[in-house]
Formats: sequence, C-alpha cells, structure tokens
Amino acid sequence: MSHRYPNIRNSLYFKLSAGLAVILLVVGLSYTLFANYMLRQINQSSQQLINHNLAQNLVDDKKIVHDGRIDEQAMKNTFMQYMAINPSIEIYYLDLAGNILSYSAEPNQVKRNSVSLQPILESLRNPDRIDPLGDDPRSHDSRKPFSVTPIPSAENPQGYLYVVLQSQALSEAIDMQAQNTIIRLGGIVLAGSLVIALLIGLFLFHRIHRRIHLLQHRVARFVESDFADPPGDLLAPPDNGPGDEIHELELHIRRMTRHIQRQWSALKQQDNLRREMVANISHDLRTPLASIQGYLETLRLKFDRLDDEQKKDYLEIAARQAESLQKLIDSLFELARLETPGYEPEMQQFPLLELIYDVLAKFQIRADEEKIELKLHCTPDNPLVYADIGLIERVLDNLIGNAIHYSPRNSRVEIRVEAPADGSLTVRIADQGEGIDKDQLDLVFERFHQAHTPQRVDGHAGLGLCIVKKIIELHRQQVWVESSPQHGARFHFTLAAQE
Repeated sequence: MSHRYPNIRNSLYFKLSAGLAVILLVVGLSYTLFANYMLRQINQSSQQLINHNLAQNLVDDKKIVHDGRIDEQAMKNTFMQYMAINPSIEIYYLDLAGNILSYSAEPNQVKRNSVSLQPILESLRNPDRIDPLGDDPRSHDSRKPFSVTPIPSAENPQGYLYVVLQSQALSEAIDMQAQNTIIRLGGIVLAGSLVIALLIGLFLFHRIHRRIHLLQHRVARFVESDFADPPGDLLAPPDNGPGDEIHELELHIRRMTRHIQRQWSALKQQDNLRREMVANISHDLRTPLASIQGYLETLRLKFDRLDDEQKKDYLEIAARQAESLQKLIDSLFELARLETPGYEPEMQQFPLLELIYDVLAKFQIRADEEKIELKLHCTPDNPLVYADIGLIERVLDNLIGNAIHYSPRNSRVEIRVEAPADGSLTVRIADQGEGIDKDQLDLVFERFHQAHTPQRVDGHAGLGLCIVKKIIELHRQQVWVESSPQHGARFHFTLAAQE
C-alpha cells in the first residue's frame, strides 16, 4: 500500500521548525537591541551619578570665580587643560539664555550656538535628579548627561558652566566597546541559548508531528480501503493518553470511524435488502401476472370450445390474481409513502374502542365463515389515544386479518386493550394458530418474510407486518411479538394515551 508524503517544505514539521527559528531570531535581535540600549542607559546614569557635581568642583578647584567675579583667563586655562588631560568631558560657558560663549573643544566640531535651558533649570531646581539629559553642542539632535552650575554664584548668576559628561570620543569608544562586548560575550550566550531552545523545540515538534503523522497514516489506510476496512487501531477503545488536543482528535476520529463503519454496514445491508426486495417484488409481480396472462390467453384461444362454466372459472381466477396483484402494488406504494423522509402522521385524539369495533365489523362475516370467534377485552373504559386514526386502522386491519388467516376453524381471536402504563396503552391481538418458531421471531417484521409459509403459497406478499412496524415507529411507540409453536402468536403494540 503506497502513501504520498508531502514535500518537506509543505510538511507541518518544517513549518513549525521554520516558525520557531524565526521567532527565536526575532527574540535574539530584540534582546541584542535591548541589551545595547540598556548598556547605554546604565553608562549615562553612571556618568551622571559620579560626576553630578563636576561643574561646581571645577569652579572651586580652578579658581574660576574671584571675589564674586568670573576670571575669564582661569576659565580659558581650565578649558585648555581639560582638553588635554580629560577628553571624556567637554566644558561650555553659557549665558543666561543658553547661548554658548566659550568651550573646551575644537571650533569646527561645535554645531550648536545655544542649548536648551529646560533640562539645566530642572537640574538646578532638583539637584538630586540624575536622569535629565541636556543638548549636545556637537550634534543637532543628540542628548547627553551633563553637570551644570551657575557662575559666579547661584545668588548672582551671570551664566552657567555646562559640562557634557560623555564627549563624542567617549561615546564612540563606549559604542565600540559595547558592540564588541555584546558580540563576543552576549553573542556566545545568546547563540547557545537559541540553539538549545531550537533543539528542544525541534524535539517537541518531532513528537507532535509523529503523532499527527501516525494518525494521518491510519486515516489514509481507512480512506484507501473505501471506508470498508478500518485499521484495528482506529477502532480500538481509547487509551489513557496525555489528554491534549491531539488525543482528543484521536478520540473523535475513532468515534467518527466507528460511526462511518456502522453507516457503511447499514448501507450494505440496505443494498442487500434492496436487491432482495427487487427479487421478491419481481417474483410476486410475475406470479399473478403470469397467471392472469395464462388464463386470458386460454380464453382467447379456446373461447369457442369452452362452455360457460369454464369461462366463468377462468375469469374468476384471473380476477382473483388481479386483486392479489393490486393488493401487492398498494402495499408497496403504502410502504414507500411511510418511508418517505419527513413523513409525519396526522395526530389527533380519538376513542380507541370505537375504531376497534369498526375494524371487527369489517372482519365479522369472514370470521363467521371460518367459525372463528372475535372477542374484545378492555380494561380501561373507552380509552382515548393520540395517534393517526387512519394509520392505526391499517395496523388493526393487518394484525386482525393475519390472526384470522392463521387461526384454525372453531378457534378464537382475542383483542385486549390493557390499562395505560407510563402514558401508553398496550393493544394485544392473539390467535390460536400454529405459532411462530423462535428463530423466526426476529424476522416477522422484515419485508417479504413469512414465518408460517415461506414459500408464499397463501397469496400474501409479506409486507403487512413491515407496514405495521413502520407505522408504530412513526408514532414513536413499540411493537413486538410473542409466540411458540402450536400455541399461537400474540402481537403487541403501544399507543400514547390521551388524558
């Protein structure tokens, strides 16, 4: 048995693996960018925390202010010294409007003429805050940590000593070092963790894929067998699995397989019944047709040589065969109508005893001819039932007619209506005939089956009891038979009692 496996790129395992790899790659890149950003933030916060008072210390150490006045020469010397000694900071002298008056940097590297005063004023109002970032004079959009102090004094400010704590050279060095650190150390750790996560994910995906692939293989075998021969593991009772979605899917597929198998068996049985029904119908139609055709052909060929009595006998035989044929056709049409999808009985309330008396009256003459007594017993007083009166009359016709047909002369047919139980009346029709063998009891309601005369020599087509069962089932009630050889048969059916 061959199976067509999907291309590796179309397989579920490949898609899950590729999805996991993409997710891990995105997570890794996000982690790298976040680590780089956090490293910058930590470095800036550390610089600002350590050098928060650097501007004030420069003023005090370098004697920039003398007698409450700014010493311009001392400021220039300080700028020159720090340019050579400590290139990690940049010093600027600002006026009260934020304009840059002088600085400790090369002239062609300063791109701003002024800086914003808002972070400067916030830092002076809240000296304990270390998070404000100020404008970087060497860039139009960059912001960096700073230290600032008013000069010559806070009480009489004439400008600000503005110290950028992270010069451009330092920023470039930090960026390079951060990248190297992340690439060397973080890259190794990140790559290792991603590889481990990928391996674990691939292992888990393999287990999931293996279960799904096994289930797919089973279902494929079932499909290739044209749904007639499901694998045994698809019909096996469910085991105690992990209880996840795949296990639930397995349980549902098992239920579906059993349901399909039952439906398939029912279809095959229906097909066999259809074939048998066609064969039986052909036989039952062909027999009276052949008889009618034979007698009519005899009359046509020998009409002048037959006396009147013979002609009358031939016509009566042909008429009886035509009547039997009409009954068979009527039964077939009635059964087909009852089995039409969506057909529902016309339910109404009526007294059951009145209907039984009417049916008994139809059979009274025939019963008298056969010396058969028809006796009715009723426990409740004229009970009311809720049913289709026409269909129930058909049930009584079939059962009482059969009881008379199979009862010997000088016997009795009893019809008994028993008290309601659980909202239902029970009607029992019993004869004193030969009874039905035990192995035939389950077959009496099948199409064209006759327990008493399987050769059908009595003129009955074998559809009456099948129609009875279908009618009772349409009323959502029950019908059954009890019998034993030489002790007659007792047919029971229930009807919904109307209170």
